[in-house]
Amino acid sequence: MVARVKEERPSPTVADPEDVRAALDRVLGSKHFAHAPKKQKFLRLICDFYLAGRAGELNEYLIGREVFNRDEAYNPAADPIVRVGAHDVRKKLEAYYQQEGAGDDLRLDIPVGGYEPIFSRRPEVFAEQIPEEPETIDQPPPGPAAETVAAPASPRRWLTAAVVGPLALAVVALAYINYNLRGELKAAASRDPRIYGGVWEPFLAAGKPPLVVLGNPPVYRFSNVIDPMSVTEQSVELMPQQAAALKDKFVMKQNRIPRLVLSMDSYTGVGEAVGLGRLTDLFRAAGPGVLLKQSRTVSAEDLKNHNVIMLGAVWSNEWSGKLLVKEDFTHTGSATIANSNPRPGEEPEYRPRFDPATGQLLTDYALITVKPNISDDETVMVLAGIHSQGTEAAAEYVTGKGYLQDLGHRLGALGAAPKYYQVLLQVDVENGIPTKITPVTIHDLRAQ
Repeated sequence: MVARVKEERPSPTVADPEDVRAALDRVLGSKHFAHAPKKQKFLRLICDFYLAGRAGELNEYLIGREVFNRDEAYNPAADPIVRVGAHDVRKKLEAYYQQEGAGDDLRLDIPVGGYEPIFSRRPEVFAEQIPEEPETIDQPPPGPAAETVAAPASPRRWLTAAVVGPLALAVVALAYINYNLRGELKAAASRDPRIYGGVWEPFLAAGKPPLVVLGNPPVYRFSNVIDPMSVTEQSVELMPQQAAALKDKFVMKQNRIPRLVLSMDSYTGVGEAVGLGRLTDLFRAAGPGVLLKQSRTVSAEDLKNHNVIMLGAVWSNEWSGKLLVKEDFTHTGSATIANSNPRPGEEPEYRPRFDPATGQLLTDYALITVKPNISDDETVMVLAGIHSQGTEAAAEYVTGKGYLQDLGHRLGALGAAPKYYQVLLQVDVENGIPTKITPVTIHDLRAQ
């Protein structure tokens, strides 16, 4: 019998060029990429650089020029086409390896936070072949009548030993290999510059998954005919001009005047959802993974027993403002960020900026707050923009390779890297997507 170990997150390896080209050809010829020329060009470019030993040179500007035909004036901070394209390619690769490529020996991945491809092989282990028939047991020669002769083992007992023995060895071997694989993954993750230094050390050192608390703000949705009477009685009818404005932007399939009802636990922000994806990828690479709860179902007991990462400000995540730790920066009821301890060059308040003609968000602000948990034994990180785009940017800043390096340098510049701190970010937004992320200041909370 042959036993095969399937590891969902195999260790990166240095692949033979011929194997890389064969793996790439299989991906490009699949149904997920065969009719997607831009995605094919994207993968060919990054694999060509990998094979040439130049994968470290891959960046947004290069890919934008070579794959998406941007000109010399291309500004990655203002045009997110490469990040959007990379996200789509990652999704297609995941779908391919779940379907057509499930049996591929060599797997191609593009870790979030960069564009360098990595290749990994599926580990295997083989157990001994189990004999189909038990051994023949010879009877001992007859002896004197007074001599006691041990009874031979029964064929059933020999069969049990023949089957259980190799299986037990296989189980031990599998457990040992899985243990080693997890150790290798954690070691690889600790060397990954995306997961380094003091930023994620408290979360990784615990050796258990952090609890990610996803904000779910109250949101008004359109009512429908299946809503119970108790819900429709509380609905709000739109004025004719409001209904007309919505009809131009949404497909209205109800032959009645639209009404809105309040949903308390069904929605989260786009930025919070994207941030969750980034955090999941980061901790999946490190080994422990994450636990997830929506803010309305979280209890103080949950927080006390875990390292916690909260997504969203008090507007969407009520727990973001409940831990009683004095902070220099706080979200206000006026949808701004107040600075209670302004330093030279800093503002006492930071306000988002909007396009006066369209009302679209142009600039948001976000906070990365790292503080002690309820029990003081665990750590809490709050990633909270004034708007959802700011929350997404904060999550990107603590998971992206380049941003993490920048944050590490800035924390180191404070002297001994602080255990608790706040980072204020300015976020440029275009068409609802965060583009340029600029650190404004860092405050050390150790003295609070």
